[in-house]
Amino acid sequence: MYSPCTIDEVEPREIDGIDPSLRAIGYELRPEKMRPGVWEYEADESNNLHRQEEQEELYVVLSGGFEMEIGEERLELDAGDVVVVEPDAWRRLTAREDSRLLVVGAPNVKDDGIVADEQ
Repeated sequence: MYSPCTIDEVEPREIDGIDPSLRAIGYELRPEKMRPGVWEYEADESNNLHRQEEQEELYVVLSGGFEMEIGEERLELDAGDVVVVEPDAWRRLTAREDSRLLVVGAPNVKDDGIVADEQ
């Protein structure tokens, strides 16, 4: 069984307290074991410094470019780059230009993120 869609068919959602917009492809496709989403950033936009409770996350840069903080490390990511981050690592992305990012978390756990300010 499979469930197809295109990213642009999925309406972007604004989420309170989070700057980039989300195309919730996971909500559209309803996978059982993973939680995918496409995040759209404007230049210089960042997400919250956060980590996950359980989810390992796969990041795929679809377009544009990012600086990614993982703990004390800094990575430059460009279109086509892929990174996997373990759940307990603190991370933040900042777009260097208008950018699009596929993020897949597994296991599929709702509200798994822990924001640094909420500790």
